[in-house]
Amino acid sequence: MMWNLDGRVALITGAASGIGAELARQLAARGMRLALIDVNGEGLERVAAGVSGAEVAVADVRDADALTAAIDDLAARCGGIDVAVANAGVATGGPLRMVAPETVEETIDINLLGVWRTARAALPYVLERRGYLLLIASAAAVLPAVGLGAYSVSKAGVDALGRTLRVELRTHGVGVGVGYFLFLNTPMVTAGEDSPIFGQAKRRLPNALGKTWPLEPAVARTVRTIEKRSRAVSYPPFLRGAIVLRGLLDNPLTDLAAGAGVKGMEEAFAAEAERVGPAAAARAVGGR
Repeated sequence: MMWNLDGRVALITGAASGIGAELARQLAARGMRLALIDVNGEGLERVAAGVSGAEVAVADVRDADALTAAIDDLAARCGGIDVAVANAGVATGGPLRMVAPETVEETIDINLLGVWRTARAALPYVLERRGYLLLIASAAAVLPAVGLGAYSVSKAGVDALGRTLRVELRTHGVGVGVGYFLFLNTPMVTAGEDSPIFGQAKRRLPNALGKTWPLEPAVARTVRTIEKRSRAVSYPPFLRGAIVLRGLLDNPLTDLAAGAGVKGMEEAFAAEAERVGPAAAARAVGGR
């Protein structure tokens, strides 16, 4: 079923930069009304200034009560919610046996539980409109991502959450999609290039997998996914094949290839941890 997006309301978390900000701009160009949430109030205002009629609220996806209150307030101001995009996320890097435990827990709290809190708070409004949820996961949910363990775990959880909600909500007329992206040209990826951990992990990948891809066509593809209420969106397009074949990718040869650079990554992380501490070495480099 193709949707006419004109006049519908889209809620987007993590809207102050990257995927969220560009999605806000492209959806507004299609006539949608925007309800934008981010923990970065200044960045949020800058995005809203370029999007006619956008409503904004500052909230942290780690705070369930504050996030729910923000979504309720935005729904009241916008007259409901047709589409909810749970996009807020952070990236962390380092071998799981060496990163600070609080880093792993923080990453999962934001990337997985934050997506769940967003979906849960938005669902009453989306159900009322028989609307659409889009949960932003990552290619790291499908492909081995050595050195990005906490991030990969959190995004695999988002993948499973979206697939479960898709089945549960189908009978209620609500569509659920999951987004899978490789490295896009966002502030998070740009900042990560300067990290000896994130940057090294990215450079170890084959060219197509380690390349930084342009943001705008990925978001344009996401807009079409919302319009079609599709099950998934992936960018670059060839990533869809990996998703379809994910079971075949779980094999000893894949493990061997993915693990080829582990020793060097561990040495780099140890050196950075000695310099700034294990928590700072793995710390999130920014939003999407």
